[in-house]
Amino acid sequence: MRRSTAIAAIIALFLVGILVGVLGTHAFYLHKLHQPGGLSALGTRLLAADLKHRLDLTAAQQAQVEKILAEGRAEAMAVRHEMLPRMHAILERSRQRISAILTPEQRAEFERYREQHHFRLHHLLSGG
Repeated sequence: MRRSTAIAAIIALFLVGILVGVLGTHAFYLHKLHQPGGLSALGTRLLAADLKHRLDLTAAQQAQVEKILAEGRAEAMAVRHEMLPRMHAILERSRQRISAILTPEQRAEFERYREQHHFRLHHLLSGG
């Protein structure tokens, strides 16, 4: 009986470790989403570090690469912000068209669905 209890405890500890890892990773990415630039800023830093390592960049080259990547990221974010109103308009037209073909009961459920998924849609469109 003691051996089975020990094995069960080890398995439970292993599963708790996995759960903590998954939740920690999720919390990290949620935190990064709320930072300026979101995950794209993290991706830019990781890309710069990877290029430094793979290409054996000098300090001067590394500084230039980081500046180029930051400028590219800023340009991409500017384009995303320019497109955002158009994307919202497309989504709103789609919402209206879907709503128009639904029964009143379906429409109410559709609106509840939209409210539940608003956070995810907002972050998808805002890029961060």
